[in-house]
Amino acid sequence: MHNGLHTAVNAVENLAILPLTADRSMEWDRLCAYSPDAWFWHTWANMEFNFVAAQKNKAKNLSFFILLDGEPVGIVPLLVEQTKFGDDYSAWDAAYYGGPLPWPAFLAGLPNFEGIEDYAFREMERRARNAAAGRIRVRLSPPHPLGNEEQRLARTVSAHRYLDSSFVSHSVNIQANSLAHVRERYRRYVKKFISQYELSIKEGATVTKEVEDIYFRLHVKDAGGQFRSRESYVFQANLARKHEAFYVTAARRGDTSIAGMLLVSISKGAAYDNSVAVDPECQDEYVSHMLKWTAIETLLARGVTTYELGQKALLPTTAVIPSSKDYSISHFKEGWSQGAIKTVWMAEKFLDAGFLSAVMTARADAVKAYSALG
Repeated sequence: MHNGLHTAVNAVENLAILPLTADRSMEWDRLCAYSPDAWFWHTWANMEFNFVAAQKNKAKNLSFFILLDGEPVGIVPLLVEQTKFGDDYSAWDAAYYGGPLPWPAFLAGLPNFEGIEDYAFREMERRARNAAAGRIRVRLSPPHPLGNEEQRLARTVSAHRYLDSSFVSHSVNIQANSLAHVRERYRRYVKKFISQYELSIKEGATVTKEVEDIYFRLHVKDAGGQFRSRESYVFQANLARKHEAFYVTAARRGDTSIAGMLLVSISKGAAYDNSVAVDPECQDEYVSHMLKWTAIETLLARGVTTYELGQKALLPTTAVIPSSKDYSISHFKEGWSQGAIKTVWMAEKFLDAGFLSAVMTARADAVKAYSALG
């Protein structure tokens, strides 16, 4: 760690980059642990999962460290993968398996922090351009508010010609009475069916190959097909094996068959709804509700204070037109969050005119369909 910094950083010669190599995984995670910016998004295990999941898109890992006076003080996750728009346009995108990259994360108390952050963004863009990426998206979402997120986003947008793509996410404020305020209908569902199921937590050594395989088969059945590699489920299970997440499982009493599993990421006293799979044959028994209920009970027992559930579907705009499924999912999440939201600060930059044109064409087509313009 970089301790006792004695001089201000006035020139980029004090700064350097160190490309990522597999033998630096422990150093990467140490910086994650000490950086107030870094959440579960940044960890080595989560980066590995996203990299493996995106191999069908020919993902490349271009991540790197930021060095100050020769010492690592920051990490910059950077994956580049192929993406498609319609049937005709294919391009490279700087993304985490189709989603935004984690924002560069740094140690606290660095001198000339803005200069260091600018240096990281310039190097990230240089590497993305060299990989022929047409866009970069980054998500600023620390585990707990730092108070400077909006200011950092605004400065980065202005200094590096990004666009503001921020959104709001459902978030449960975990308190002793949280479950008492869950939508009343959900409480009835849980009370009615929970005696028919055995709810348990799987993490660490209890995440066996069998547990991993059960989740794989459930996920494929729930999704109606397999859309990522079997290997990616190994790396997803590794999150729980490394105690960066846990599975909640719902097993039928009597025959012990698993009807549903929920993966919750957890780090620094904050949790995130990562992935869920429920056997379609058990949907009428509200397995999803029991999984969420047990997850909140577990988080409360562990002293976790926030549980982010995912993006809230808002009114249609020219940029985003939620589907009926999006609204249904958001309504379900609202039953748990009860109006509590978290702003996820996000910025995107287009590096290629063709990519921008493809994105805008896709948006225009969506608006035409929504507006019934033919």
